[in-house]
Amino acid sequence: MPHESVDEKDLELINALQLTPRASWAQLGRALALDPVTVARRWQRLTEAGLAWVTCVVGPSLHGEFCMAYVEIECAPDRLDDTATALSAEPQVRYVHHLTGVYGLLAVAALRTPAEVSGYLRGLVGRLPGVRAYRAEMRTVGYSEPSRWRLRSLERSQQRALEAGRTPSATVGGVRVDAVDRELYRLLHEDGRMSYAELTERAGISEPTARRRVKRLLAHRLLRLRCEMAQSLSGWPDTAVLWANVAPQHLEATARSLTALPDVRLCCALTGQRNLLLMVWLRSLGDLPRLEATITERSRHLTIVDRAACLHTVKQMGRLLDSEGRSVGHVPPNVEVFPNT
Repeated sequence: MPHESVDEKDLELINALQLTPRASWAQLGRALALDPVTVARRWQRLTEAGLAWVTCVVGPSLHGEFCMAYVEIECAPDRLDDTATALSAEPQVRYVHHLTGVYGLLAVAALRTPAEVSGYLRGLVGRLPGVRAYRAEMRTVGYSEPSRWRLRSLERSQQRALEAGRTPSATVGGVRVDAVDRELYRLLHEDGRMSYAELTERAGISEPTARRRVKRLLAHRLLRLRCEMAQSLSGWPDTAVLWANVAPQHLEATARSLTALPDVRLCCALTGQRNLLLMVWLRSLGDLPRLEATITERSRHLTIVDRAACLHTVKQMGRLLDSEGRSVGHVPPNVEVFPNT
């Protein structure tokens, strides 16, 4: 175990919060056969150590309302850290990965329009002193996102006990987003398990309003909660990024089949010749050739055209991470991508 203070019950708790991020301590205690006070104490220890946290992201109902740009950046070697730090401080930038290869940084930015992406690339990325060159592609379709990735620490009976208390998603449509909703998004991004009492105080609304708004935003899939963890705890400590080319008529079926692979954290279609991107977690980099063989066997229409190992994820959905993947800071999101609907 990479961290001696983390045991199997802690991993079960993380897995449980991946399934039901805002479950009560009592619900979690019943599923894990622990006293609720013990569950709360364990979670506090994990969060204070930066080993696990719950955050909030814009939900799938709004994915078509903003643009995701995947930007590969070639840096001067002595300026790579400065460039990564500058990008990580930007609220528009959701991820910063330090990769092997010529393009040593991969940044993922969320903006409202292609024109804003253009201005951002020219106004920030292209002007950073350490940047020698960059290339960018836009996400066209997201097939799988990291919030779907799970530990497999719980028994099926425990999973069923947690899932029984879930609120089903509502029909999307007829829901408007306002300044209060954006503030709730910002607060839940900071801490997805923030109590209704604290949400009430910090958002300046009543507790019934906070409960109603949060439940509505989640039920209509305008927001999505997700439990994250330090990758070094997961059992899959290594990350690789794969770029593939797939014939357009086979892209949808190919991508959907690949999302079933347990190693795949992210699968999305991009503009450009390399029109499919996969981000995978591995038990070791030695497993990468085997995984590539599995991927190519699943589709004769796919060709892997490039690959890189991730040396360090510097920023992940607003969290600044150390070399072990522990959370050491937080950058608030750009709530502008949470538009009126």
